[in-house]
Amino acid sequence: DAETDRYFVYLTNNLKLKAEVIVKLYKHRWQIELFFKWIKQHLYIQVFWGTSANAVKTQICIAICTFLIIAIMK
Repeated sequence: DAETDRYFVYLTNNLKLKAEVIVKLYKHRWQIELFFKWIKQHLYIQVFWGTSANAVKTQICIAICTFLIIAIMK
């Protein structure tokens, strides 16, 4: 870190990406964790039924739509 003069070590299995990209992805990791926590707490998704990216997106979209409809009805 240029500001604190500290070094960080990141492990990855993707050797094609540049170090800067790995660092940026790691910084987004915490926001992704918080998003999945919110999903589990508010949308009551405990398990993803599908394994493809499209199946997961579809399940999340349906859950968000359901969440919004219930919120509007209250």
